[in-house]
Amino acid sequence: MRPRTPLLRPDSYFARRTPDPVRGLILAVVVTLGSLVAIWLLGAVFMDRIDGTVAVDNPNRPPEGFCDDGTDGAFEEMDASAFDCDAPAQVDRDIDTILGDAMGQFYGAMLVGLPIVLLLAGALLHVGTALFDADGGFAETLTVAAWGFTPTLLVMPVSLAVLWVMMDPVTVTAASDPAAFRDPVMESLDRWRPVALALNAAGSLWGAAVWTFGLESARSVSRSEAAAVAGTVTLLFFVFGAL
Repeated sequence: MRPRTPLLRPDSYFARRTPDPVRGLILAVVVTLGSLVAIWLLGAVFMDRIDGTVAVDNPNRPPEGFCDDGTDGAFEEMDASAFDCDAPAQVDRDIDTILGDAMGQFYGAMLVGLPIVLLLAGALLHVGTALFDADGGFAETLTVAAWGFTPTLLVMPVSLAVLWVMMDPVTVTAASDPAAFRDPVMESLDRWRPVALALNAAGSLWGAAVWTFGLESARSVSRSEAAAVAGTVTLLFFVFGAL
């Protein structure tokens, strides 16, 4: 039975077909959306393990200058009550809302950044194999690059599940010192980091194997040449990601 993806049998998959650019484009979209889901899952872990409320500046209260009794100049004839000066300077907000807003800032960056990373990986693989008088178009190389990122995407949920297990629950209050919950969270992340690094390494090696057989087929280079290029690019991305 022919493998439908190169994830388990990249040798058999690419030996029987050349990379399909249309499928590669679809896969790039899937990988990008999957990364957004991974960010959401990370936020879900934090929101499940961190509970309570925090004090934040009240967005409905105007700056102090509007509420000072001695205000003069452009605002001296204005009614301070129109600016809701009786509202408290700070209000309590659920920590889940704060965490959700913080994680939401990464969606746009990932939506733009990951396609750029895919293009960069494709360019490095293409240029690297070109040193060995390779054949084949850039679209095919990009397809191979997209396939190689898929294992890391599959490893992410496992890594986040481990984080959920290893992370100690933390409760915060509006009156608590930020260090009171920041320190336990950082300790949990420090314990989890070696596991995440090992899982990332496993996903990277898996992707390097996919790249090796994919480049052999798409670029008509020897397996050893493809492995040298795939291994070098994988190492570059792994080191950069670990920084």
